[in-house]
Amino acid sequence: MRTEKSFIKGMHIFKKKSIKCVVKKCIVGIMVVALTISLGGKTLVIFGDNKSDLNDAKNRQQNVQNQLDETKKYIEDLNRQKGSIEDVIKSLDSQMATMNASLDALNTQISDLETTIANTQTQLEEAQKDADVQYDHMKLRIKFMYEHNEETYLGMLLNAEDMADLLSKAEYINQLTKYDRQMLEKYKETVDFIAKTKSDLESEKEQLVTMQGSLQDQVAALSLLQTEKNNQLNSLNQTVAAEQTYYSKLEAEQQKIENEIASIEESIRKEEAAKSSVTNYDGGKFKWPTTSTRITSDYGDTDGRSAPHKGIDVGAVTRGVSGDPIYAAYEGKVVIATYSSSAGNYIMIYHGNGLYTRYLHCSSLLVSVGDYVKTGQKIGLMGTTGNSTGAHLHFDVRKDGAYVNPWSYFNR
Repeated sequence: MRTEKSFIKGMHIFKKKSIKCVVKKCIVGIMVVALTISLGGKTLVIFGDNKSDLNDAKNRQQNVQNQLDETKKYIEDLNRQKGSIEDVIKSLDSQMATMNASLDALNTQISDLETTIANTQTQLEEAQKDADVQYDHMKLRIKFMYEHNEETYLGMLLNAEDMADLLSKAEYINQLTKYDRQMLEKYKETVDFIAKTKSDLESEKEQLVTMQGSLQDQVAALSLLQTEKNNQLNSLNQTVAAEQTYYSKLEAEQQKIENEIASIEESIRKEEAAKSSVTNYDGGKFKWPTTSTRITSDYGDTDGRSAPHKGIDVGAVTRGVSGDPIYAAYEGKVVIATYSSSAGNYIMIYHGNGLYTRYLHCSSLLVSVGDYVKTGQKIGLMGTTGNSTGAHLHFDVRKDGAYVNPWSYFNR
């Protein structure tokens, strides 16, 4: 009986403890929710969340930047391909113009040759007619001599009065026969010459027609190649247009993230400004961040860029040689010391009042996140890591979330 009462009493105690635990958990939950409720139109910010959000935003920014870099390189490669194809098309157009001119000249030659052949055929027919007439005349004389024997050449010779008359009549007969023979030979030569000329012209025409066919085949092949290259160019133009649209979207996304980062940085600035341990930038002038003063790309440069340069590029003391020291331009806290595919090894220092400096493309980093550095302290070595050409330092300044002209912070 006592055991049963003890058991029941124990159950009541367990239930009370359980209820107390549940109540405590509820209270904690309510307190957590209360921390996120807007008070008087303002949201209570829990310290530390902004820095986590800032890191997330910078990671997303870096991802978008990587995509921008890849897309830009792809567009540049496409434009190089376009340039190559355009050069080929230009060459093909020139070849086509030359071939068409040759084909036109060849067609004119063939047309002129056909006219000459027709004229030659007419001459040949006329010469043949003349030869036929001459032959007919000779036959008539032979027939006449046969029918009028007394008046024939033989009769003329037999009826000669004396030797002189005989010789005279023989010479006459000889000259007449010689004339007939010469005329026949002349007409025959004319006929043969004209026939040979016609044959040569027709042979030449055959060669020209063969050349014409070959040239027409080349023109047809060249036309197909032109069509293929033009189709390739049109396809590339469409791809470039699509990539440029994608690039514009990435730029818009990058700007959106930039705005988000600026907003978070402003929140961090306000948070840290509320803490007595945070450095406040006092308006002092910056120290030049490296040994070299050779500017390779100034702030605002647009040469070879899709947007104005946001910082100052300083080349190495010895061109192409890494290792020059990099100094903190002003005292502050290191908030980034890492690597990215575009910036390479880089450092970001917060100087208070929303002011940041960045140091890109380092060969090595000599500080870590959380370090407090003094003006002129060596923080890294110059290099060419990330998206970089030649050993140099890219130095830029951000104020209240926007890139500003670094020169205004130096003694010039």
